[in-house]
Amino acid sequence: MDADRRRLGVGLVVGALLLTSGVIPHPVFGSPYETREPAPYLHQAVPEGSDQFDRLVDLYEFDPESLTPVTELSPAARTAVERTVDREPEADGWRRYELPVCRESVLVCDSVREPPADFEYGEGPPAAVFRLVSVDGERYLLQTGVQTGAGLSDGLGDQPASTYLWLGGLLPFGVVVIASQAIAQRTGERRLPALLTAAGGGLVVAGVAVPYLVVAGVASYEAIVGPVTIGVIGATALAVAALITQTVRYTTVEN
Repeated sequence: MDADRRRLGVGLVVGALLLTSGVIPHPVFGSPYETREPAPYLHQAVPEGSDQFDRLVDLYEFDPESLTPVTELSPAARTAVERTVDREPEADGWRRYELPVCRESVLVCDSVREPPADFEYGEGPPAAVFRLVSVDGERYLLQTGVQTGAGLSDGLGDQPASTYLWLGGLLPFGVVVIASQAIAQRTGERRLPALLTAAGGGLVVAGVAVPYLVVAGVASYEAIVGPVTIGVIGATALAVAALITQTVRYTTVEN
């Protein structure tokens, strides 16, 4: 009886961890960086003489002589600007770099904890989200936010990948683990609930490790999040199928 209670307790704990894994304390399988859409700390720059530079400077009546030398910026801001202008221009002429800003819930950080205070992020007027800067004698128009009214939102469509992984995989897996343990209390079948509990616990452990593997440089989050999502959802589908089989057996025995 004590062994049965321990198995039930472990199953309930694992199930509860899966149910809450998308929100506390750090999203399981979540990126260690702020990654919601649109990119919150994206830096974009175009050089003087380009069509985009000339058009925007004229449109917003910026003074080309009123610029900030990169050497006057804070170290974090200087790094962000230099990495931006070092990027290859994209098809529209802009050079882009997204600064990794670590989430507060991550214990180890390989980047910065806070974005540079030199710049305005999110929505703001043109004078706030654009900045004329000079790097090694070259002038650039830097953009670090979007203009007010550009339609930023925090709806479901703007959530990070870990949210969809939780809703489509980990959350239902937690329900399956708890339901399987509950049925086992009536049928006495321990093998399947134990297997589901072990698999669920493995997912939690792997998910907790992901952000630290990314910070350590072992893996790129962008490279692994897709395969991980497919794998977790696939494992959940198998777990649901196993629970259905267990339920059918229980119903048959009861009848």
